[in-house]
Amino acid sequence: MCTVLIIDDEQTILTLLRSALIEFGYNVETATGGREGIEKFDKKFIDIVITDICMPGIGGKDVARHIRNSSRRTTPVVAISGTPWLLEDGDFDRILAKPFLLKALYDIIEDLSNKPYRMIENRPLRLDPKLYSQTSYNEFHNTIGR
Repeated sequence: MCTVLIIDDEQTILTLLRSALIEFGYNVETATGGREGIEKFDKKFIDIVITDICMPGIGGKDVARHIRNSSRRTTPVVAISGTPWLLEDGDFDRILAKPFLLKALYDIIEDLSNKPYRMIENRPLRLDPKLYSQTSYNEFHNTIGR
């Protein structure tokens, strides 16, 4: 199941998008600003980020730049903006002009979430503690080091 982080300072938009995306079958996280969005992105596994551009404090461009400089730099970022012609799309995978149809957003999310290489690359590697021991690590390391 795809987890979408929505970042917008307008509560009405957050509520509307959250409800619609849950209805479409996505897990949804929300943030009321760029700082909170970055914190959630850093703490949780997020498949796709949807961010407003113009927000007080940290805006959507800064959020996208943070993601592109992180270890999960390939996470898709969708910008939503009332002034999309002012945006350079360098850090964004897609730009959606406000107002927009929910179907357009759904199509973008579906397209971006169906790129398996992104999802696999973004998944953090987890080591099964039952399989790990210092002895096996040393044996492996010594073999590679020869």
